[in-house]
Amino acid sequence: MRKAFVLLLLCVACTEENEDIVVLPDACANAVSTYDITLDTSGCNVDIETKLGVNSRYEEQIVGNKRLITFNNIANHPVGNFPRAGNPNTISANTHSVETTINPQAAATFTSAKGYDFGILFSGVAIDPFTAEFFMNGNQPNPNWNETALTSAVNLGTDCNNAHVQPSGEYHYHGTPNAFIESLTNGQTPTTMIKLGYAADGFPIYYKYGYDSNGNVDALESGYRLIEGSRPGDGVSAPNGCYDGLYFQDYEYVSGISTLDEANGRTGKTPDANREYYYVVTDNFPSSPIYFRGTPDASFKHGGP
Repeated sequence: MRKAFVLLLLCVACTEENEDIVVLPDACANAVSTYDITLDTSGCNVDIETKLGVNSRYEEQIVGNKRLITFNNIANHPVGNFPRAGNPNTISANTHSVETTINPQAAATFTSAKGYDFGILFSGVAIDPFTAEFFMNGNQPNPNWNETALTSAVNLGTDCNNAHVQPSGEYHYHGTPNAFIESLTNGQTPTTMIKLGYAADGFPIYYKYGYDSNGNVDALESGYRLIEGSRPGDGVSAPNGCYDGLYFQDYEYVSGISTLDEANGRTGKTPDANREYYYVVTDNFPSSPIYFRGTPDASFKHGGP
């Protein structure tokens, strides 16, 4: 009897204590994503070839087991006006030569594309997902928190092709190259896959469409989603606040929600092969792939090998 009485008192105390607990609302439960990709070509009205008197250049040749590519970052399609708000640089021709294997193989692990041009598109322009902007700890950048170009939280001056210009004058894509795709499809909804170029590891790059198991063309999305909750930083040495898409590190890959892997790629049928690995530029984050499935050639490194 005494034991039952003690248990009863403990339960009453527990209930009274729980009644005093106040559950605070999650400040990040309704966080708004700042992901901001442009899918409209109306903002691009500059014929950069005519303006500069320079032809767009994409040339490739096969030598042995290598694909040799020469390009000049002058687009063969309309671009936005530069300089512009958020990007004070002027487009100029910059001729580069890179090489990659014609027999790409998947590596044991994924390799980050940071520090590389991810690939070269047939438009004569490189695609490069990462930026040189980071969270600043005073005057020191924190390399673990890299700002994305496709966010409304900062203005890095991207045009309708989700592209902007390096201080050296190199025009380059960070995401979907709309005017280039429009030129390839005559503005029509694609009925087949659209090959855009080659990645630094030799695998081909396609726009967001791929064949399903029935041979139909479907639009694909990546498997990346915003992380829920708050960033772990103190706001001084590392960012705090809600994960909202300002940084690449605000996203995580979620297995099972997409047929694309962490590198925005998959193995399947393409117009060139019954079965091959290929990358996909998507309209959702990260748009341009941020990892290599194979081994990137050193010639694609920023500044050369």
